[in-house]
Amino acid sequence: MQKPKKVVMIGLDGFNPDLVYQWKDELPNLSKLMEEGIYGKIKSTVPPITPQAWTCVLTGKNPGHFGYWDFTYRDDYSYGQPELVNSKVRDERVDTVYKILSGYNKKVAIINVPVTYPPPEIPGGYSISSFMTPSLNKQFTHPASLKKEIEKIIGQYIIDASTSDMNFRQMDKEVVLKRIYDMDKQRFELIMHFIKERKCDFVFTVIMGTDRMPHLFYRYFDKNHRRYSSHPKYKNALKNHYKFCDENIGKILNLVGEDTAVIVTSDHSVQRLDGRINLNEWLIKEGYMKLRKRPERLTSLMQTDIDWSQTKAWATGFTGQLYLNLKGRESQGIVDSQDYERLLDELTDKLKAITDEKGERLDTKVYKRKDIHSGEYARFGPDLFVYFDNCHWNISELIGYDSIYSYDTPKGPDDGGHGPFGFFAMAGKGVPRKGKISDADLLDIAPTVLHLFGVPIPQDMEGKVLTKKEKVYSKEDEDEIRERLSRLGYLG
Repeated sequence: MQKPKKVVMIGLDGFNPDLVYQWKDELPNLSKLMEEGIYGKIKSTVPPITPQAWTCVLTGKNPGHFGYWDFTYRDDYSYGQPELVNSKVRDERVDTVYKILSGYNKKVAIINVPVTYPPPEIPGGYSISSFMTPSLNKQFTHPASLKKEIEKIIGQYIIDASTSDMNFRQMDKEVVLKRIYDMDKQRFELIMHFIKERKCDFVFTVIMGTDRMPHLFYRYFDKNHRRYSSHPKYKNALKNHYKFCDENIGKILNLVGEDTAVIVTSDHSVQRLDGRINLNEWLIKEGYMKLRKRPERLTSLMQTDIDWSQTKAWATGFTGQLYLNLKGRESQGIVDSQDYERLLDELTDKLKAITDEKGERLDTKVYKRKDIHSGEYARFGPDLFVYFDNCHWNISELIGYDSIYSYDTPKGPDDGGHGPFGFFAMAGKGVPRKGKISDADLLDIAPTVLHLFGVPIPQDMEGKVLTKKEKVYSKEDEDEIRERLSRLGYLG
């Protein structure tokens, strides 16, 4: 199969495969990609959080190679995660698709991909930072002159649905709804600009409204939502936004030539949120964490007066990430190394036994870091990862609750949580018509992009190439058949 000359990749943050299948008849352009190429659910990272998920897409490597599992990380054995993720630390630690392609003289544009602040300096290419850009007063494009160019096309760049002084969850619904559409419209216009006017070989843009919308509007259409609310105006808000994205994908499909492959992928899904486990409160209750003084209001982990000399574990994150206070590793560690595995097993059993507030069983999965992540920076990561009820329950790491159960946080109400699978579809030049597949992983995207371009895939990339045709015979079976045919005189 001939290789494409160009690849356009559209990231839809939080896009839910179950909703795509449910609304498929109203999403003609995604349906076209699905019918003409390859599609299915795509396995997210553990945990399924935006920064490391999109970094896995860019690198084809698990988070242990770049060392972050959330928006913050630690690069030593600090308590908590004191550092903010950024493009410099990522690019110092791992190679990315855009760096590799630019090295083969491909003209690259990276737009709004998470963990691209400061904007990466791509030789001969372009980058526009994502929602972790501090403000428009900072340089958020490469080259710097690109800022004026994009302002002529789209006006003032909208960094995110949130504003500088308000989280999008707390904003008036009508105000934030308009802002999301305006923001996403800008991104789609920029995709087409870099395809048509800048004639880039590889364009990769992430649409963030597909994450923001379900966090705000999931309760209005899903009758199984614990906070389901019948609302004539908002009941189709999420579906309408999916249709809006589909329409814009259609414009891109009409714009690209026959020499182009188009990839649509999400980093995880956003699904119904049933509640939160206040995980540090649970650790306190079970005796794994000790406080010197209990806070009078909800307080972050690192602002709480914790007695580390009597604390065995602490929790951070969105779905649940647990660190042990290990002797010889953390500065005030108390867990002996010979007790490390035993304590992880003990915590795993107890975490799986946590029910909801009504005593109903939760389908909880717990992963040990050493079983799922490897690489130079894995040692700084959480020791355990928790998925309460397949991520329908998230956690709050705050301390000061009067129960281990809660729903909202001080950040505001939230209708959705991140699910462990995203959606992907690809079609066009170089993409076989394989239909639905069930084993796609975010780690597969980077090697697939390189393969489409005919660029050598680094040996340390962990993913597989999704566009390779499946072999009928295994290597062992093929060797046996070739030997048999040779004995029969059919092969020389």
